Amino acid sequence: MTSAIIVAGIALFLGGIAIGVLAIVAREVRREDRLCSLPESAPSMMSRNARRMNGFGRRDLEMSRLTAGRRAAA
Repeated sequence: MTSAIIVAGIALFLGGIAIGVLAIVAREVRREDRLCSLPESAPSMMSRNARRMNGFGRRDLEMSRLTAGRRAAA
């Protein structure tokens, strides 16, 4: 019985960590979308890490499409 409680506690702890990481990444993605900051370098370390976790690389981006969206939002 105690081993089941320990396993459930560990699973709950690891699940909380996973949900926390996903929440932070989602917050930073929303922040970058609101600021229209994708053509530029990341505004904070958290945004940089969220870009890295999402596999976002600036190598294959077309800057004209990203800046057109920024002009339309302004």
